[in-house]
Amino acid sequence: PENGLCTRDIRREVWSIAPDDPLSLAAEIRWTCAAQRTDWRTESHCTTRLSCTAAEWVISERVEALADGHKVFERERNARISRDQM
Repeated sequence: PENGLCTRDIRREVWSIAPDDPLSLAAEIRWTCAAQRTDWRTESHCTTRLSCTAAEWVISERVEALADGHKVFERERNARISRDQM
């Protein structure tokens, strides 16, 4: 575009489940977003994983942000959420 901004988003999702075992559910989602102009560049990388037990959803996430190739932010979180009513 006329403002010189270039962007790119890449998302990869892999979902699986065995036909005879609903507790085998597994998902992994990876997402990369990038933006740049002539004199700067940013990127973010996110990974989320989902699985389950009979009682809980099991979720993990990792986020990383870079500015001009240098890491400026990073976070990892994990959660187990009750499957009540689900």
